[in-house]
Amino acid sequence: MSENTTDPASLANEKLESGTAHAKAALDETTAAAKEVLEAGKKRAQTAIASSKEHLTQAARDLGDAANAKYSEVRTQATSKAEEYKGRAQQAFTEASSKARNFQGDTEQYIRDNPLQAVGIAAGVGFVIGLIMRR
Repeated sequence: MSENTTDPASLANEKLESGTAHAKAALDETTAAAKEVLEAGKKRAQTAIASSKEHLTQAARDLGDAANAKYSEVRTQATSKAEEYKGRAQQAFTEASSKARNFQGDTEQYIRDNPLQAVGIAAGVGFVIGLIMRR
């Protein structure tokens, strides 16, 4: 054998140390790559979160604006309907008052024209009410 040839135990130790050094270098590079990926993912996530916040803020504003617009529309419709019904109620009251005045006038005229019949009708109505109240 020659002098350059080393014994198997030292060759195994050399290869073991070389493998350990390569494994450590691979681990260091993998760790560095993982840190870079983590930082890139973290930055991307932060950007996405900021963008999401902006979109949610704008969505909330849009919903608020839509609610205000709908509220104004409903309020306008309600006011319009209230005015319409107020007008109808006033008209019905005016008509009812007019009919009551006409009925009162007609009744007074009938009593003037037929006083004996009016007294007889009043007595009859009083008698019937008296009977009803006794029961």
